[in-house]
Amino acid sequence: MTSSKTYDAKSAFLAFLTIYSITTLPAYSDPLTQALSKGSYILQFRPRYEFVQQPGLDEAQAFTIRTMLALSSHQEYGLIGYVQFINVSSLLNHYNSLLNGKTQYSIIPDPEETGVNQFYIQYTGWRGIKARVGRQEIVLNDRRFVGNANFFQTPQSFDAVSLHYSVDKHIRLFGAYIWRIKNILNQLEASKTFLAQASFVPNTFLHADFFGYWYGNQSKTMIPGAAACLLPGVQACNDQIIGIRVAGNIPLTRSYRIQYDGSYAKQLPYDRGSPLVNSSYVHGGVGLSWRNLGIHADYMVMGANKNGTYGFQTPLATKHLFNGWADVFLTTPKEGLKSLYFTAKAQWMNTKFLARYYSFDSSYHSMYYGHEVDLSAIHRIDSVWLFGAQYADFISADSLFKNTQAGWVFVNANFT
Repeated sequence: MTSSKTYDAKSAFLAFLTIYSITTLPAYSDPLTQALSKGSYILQFRPRYEFVQQPGLDEAQAFTIRTMLALSSHQEYGLIGYVQFINVSSLLNHYNSLLNGKTQYSIIPDPEETGVNQFYIQYTGWRGIKARVGRQEIVLNDRRFVGNANFFQTPQSFDAVSLHYSVDKHIRLFGAYIWRIKNILNQLEASKTFLAQASFVPNTFLHADFFGYWYGNQSKTMIPGAAACLLPGVQACNDQIIGIRVAGNIPLTRSYRIQYDGSYAKQLPYDRGSPLVNSSYVHGGVGLSWRNLGIHADYMVMGANKNGTYGFQTPLATKHLFNGWADVFLTTPKEGLKSLYFTAKAQWMNTKFLARYYSFDSSYHSMYYGHEVDLSAIHRIDSVWLFGAQYADFISADSLFKNTQAGWVFVNANFT
């Protein structure tokens, strides 16, 4: 692990020096020099303190700083080059990162790292096609099935080729092939994964997505940061998901709006996946907003198979956004998971407040798992700076899960 990390750091540093030296050359007339000399950058900082408390383990505390530097060339002949470097440093490391061996602490999966988070070539041109080749973040819909897991200090990115195509102003198509996944522990997983999606957006009242995702882990051994499903075997979790999602925003008056969201998906085995992989996903939600206030109610079922031995999994999702910030259910229990949750939102001045309550049950035999309360306050100072605090409190109904209290205090800064 150490030699790989050192290699990544040296590669990132040498790549940065090369690009920087080229971009500071005089802007001659050739397209390559023009593209680099007229390029742009984004520098991001995210220092964060967090803690996790669970019975039977020492309290985890971490103070980490994420630094990201992105360099983008100017578009020439429809082509753009993009590279994003990342460094995660830890100033307080009383936590189990899943890689540091500190198993006496609760888990905070934010290991130290230095490397390249994204590095791709993008073409935009013929008939509105946008194609990317290289390491990239992919975010689809509400991140329920495919996302970048950006809550963690190391985001999830993919070595992939992806294609966006707008048939017209209402119909959009997307496809991708992923041959490697860089997970939130900065580990590389060999993959044979396909993503396909068609979107129909005639107006703000309706947004419909039809999707198919085929996840195939090709690793030869178990990797701590890889998606899990509580089945034995490296390829046991390989699955295919076919589904539909509809969402919309309906104005009632100039101040009142209704939001709705509904999804259904079916999950089956793919590429040596276990035959036990056979479950369904259902989600329905409705909300009402008035000016800077809003309330929302949701019901989500991540179903189990007929024997209660496999629960619906989302291996590529931004999982922290769903089923509670305490991250108790990053892997769906084999009996499945039903979530009934209510959200209240408000904004005052430049501060956004959120409160959410969850009630959790199993899909198989409806066993009560427990409940959770999540709280958030995020204040934006200007276009560069924001800071926030968040808290999660999960109370377990029995010994299946640990009571978990977690909190975060963070600052985000973006310079362009």
